[in-house]
Amino acid sequence: MKKEMKFNRLFVSLMIAGCTLGFVACSDDDDPQTPTEPKVEDIYGDYTGTMYTALLDQSTFAEGEGEEPAGVDVAAQVKNDTVYFDEFPVRDLVVSIVGEESADAILEAIGKVSYKVGYEATMTAAKDSVYMAFDPKPLEISVPMGEDNTLTVKVEVAAANKGNYEFETKNLNMGLEASSVTVNDVPFPAFSATGFTFEMKKK
Repeated sequence: MKKEMKFNRLFVSLMIAGCTLGFVACSDDDDPQTPTEPKVEDIYGDYTGTMYTALLDQSTFAEGEGEEPAGVDVAAQVKNDTVYFDEFPVRDLVVSIVGEESADAILEAIGKVSYKVGYEATMTAAKDSVYMAFDPKPLEISVPMGEDNTLTVKVEVAAANKGNYEFETKNLNMGLEASSVTVNDVPFPAFSATGFTFEMKKK
């Protein structure tokens, strides 16, 4: 008799436990997780993509008018209120100043050129993307020309338009314009205003 009572109690306990688990499982199904609301801080991270360069005054093209500009690989990091480029592509700028023949030697002497661009972020009303109002500063490049001889190249940079980061695709687009160049504080009139378009994706 005692064995039968113990068996009955065990059976009832198992039934109660099973019902409890079933209730919890159903409750979880009925209460789906609320999606996380996007924040402007979600744009922080590492990016890779392509930078396209084009002369702003298309009439300066001798050939190839209407062709798509060639792109170069670019990487950036977005942190706090700044976009950081550890290796900003400057070949086209150097070519425009010293010419194609001397560009490679100058680029080797310069090494990596870092650049950073500050911005102010604003969430769109739809909360599907972030607008980025950029505030670029001049890009300065030191060019070693020999013993005790260094050229200081200063490129005036402006924001072409507002940048944009899209949450769904993780794409970041931005544009910059180089309007003028000085070499050792002397204006370089042969420089043509140049636009830089960045198409990058968050890793």
